[in-house]
Amino acid sequence: MLLGEQTGTAGHFSTISSSFSALIAHWRSYRHIHRIALVIFVLLTIFVLERYRSALASTFQTSTDPIAVPGGNSAAQDNNHYEPYPEANQGGGGKHGSEESKSKYQQMTPEQLLELSQKNAGNSTLGFHAIKYINMKARYDREDAMALQAYMSGLDIEDAPAVEADMIDPVGMPPTHRPGRLRVGEKGCWRAHANIWSQMTRHRLPPILILESDAAWDLNIRTIMSNLNTHFIDFLNQINSTAVHDPSYQSPNNHLHHPNPPSYSDNGPIKPNPDDPWLSEHWDLFSIGQCFEYSQDREIKLVYDDESVPAGKEYWGKKMGKERVIRKSGGITCTTAYAISHTGAAKLLLRGAMDLDNPVDLLIRRMVMSRDLVAYSLFPPVMAQWEYIGGIGMAERGAQSDINGGKHRDTPEDADMPGWKDVQEKATIWQTKGHHHDVAFEKMALKEAWTEIMGEGPEKLGESLWNPETGD
Repeated sequence: MLLGEQTGTAGHFSTISSSFSALIAHWRSYRHIHRIALVIFVLLTIFVLERYRSALASTFQTSTDPIAVPGGNSAAQDNNHYEPYPEANQGGGGKHGSEESKSKYQQMTPEQLLELSQKNAGNSTLGFHAIKYINMKARYDREDAMALQAYMSGLDIEDAPAVEADMIDPVGMPPTHRPGRLRVGEKGCWRAHANIWSQMTRHRLPPILILESDAAWDLNIRTIMSNLNTHFIDFLNQINSTAVHDPSYQSPNNHLHHPNPPSYSDNGPIKPNPDDPWLSEHWDLFSIGQCFEYSQDREIKLVYDDESVPAGKEYWGKKMGKERVIRKSGGITCTTAYAISHTGAAKLLLRGAMDLDNPVDLLIRRMVMSRDLVAYSLFPPVMAQWEYIGGIGMAERGAQSDINGGKHRDTPEDADMPGWKDVQEKATIWQTKGHHHDVAFEKMALKEAWTEIMGEGPEKLGESLWNPETGD
């Protein structure tokens, strides 16, 4: 029995040894090693992620909340979950909130910050996110005038399609307590502006400068705006400006949630912000091209020297030299050129959506006069509207105004056109509109176009336009 038991045990061990050898051979198979290693790796990964999940979550934020702005309100800087312009590149240059820009600006002196802010305020978009002009499909003439001005003065401008009469359907218009008040053209004009406001509100875009298609400006507009920038910052400091109410998601400037926002003056003077040269947290609307301004708040102002302004203008009875005025707006007429922030865009969009009872400029005027919009303006304005010199056949076409121009038709062959004599003498077909009494251009870009582009004086224009032998 003992011998038999020993023999059985030996056989058992022999069987185990054979199985182990087979297992080793199986284990050494590359294909199976690969599979086993993969399973072990996946199990270890799951274990580590579960074990250290909370620690990893605090290190790698997965929140979609935007980041903080590099300059402006200290309250905004302390809140790392707010960025008014989450994905937009500011016209001033650089992306808001980047660690690189924060570090760069922290190392700059106040003088260097101001110098960079001035430089960006005079860039190709005048320090704004974009310059957009609203133009009707048929107004190729205005498109060309815009192109010429932008070319000479170094501006980048984008066209924003107008809303044509055939695009207006009553079902898509807001309610109004004054039915029949607005003409179809006025409704389309409002909607074209509202389309830009809507886009800004959806994306919380940086401020955009909006122009009518007949806007005109000085040849040296970039230098003018750069000079204005430092005085605009001084003006905001002078009036102890604070951030306007901003109801956008998690904004520290939401006055309903934060009823006692810190005053900028509590933390010293307002500092320049090169990424937002016009400090748009401080305003809803900044008009640089109205055709009329009301007297309300006219004493809240700052007067500064500007060599581009011809002397002799009057500011509410006071004769001025080569000076310009930054003021709190009293209510503007005409939307020739105005900058709008995302807070202003939201307010105007809401106002029009609730009761479209006025043309767009008068709607803005009412909101400014009721102080629902924080608005500033310039005197004399930096931009104005142009029109054609009279007597050259354009009034007959209804070309002097898109809303009030009358029936469109070609110039009659027998039209009386004495204005062409003025064209030959002045080498231009453009002038500022007659009702823009406050305009003070030293070098209106369109008036200078022939001389600047052709490189020759007005006397050469006749040779180009008329056959010297026949006069045709």
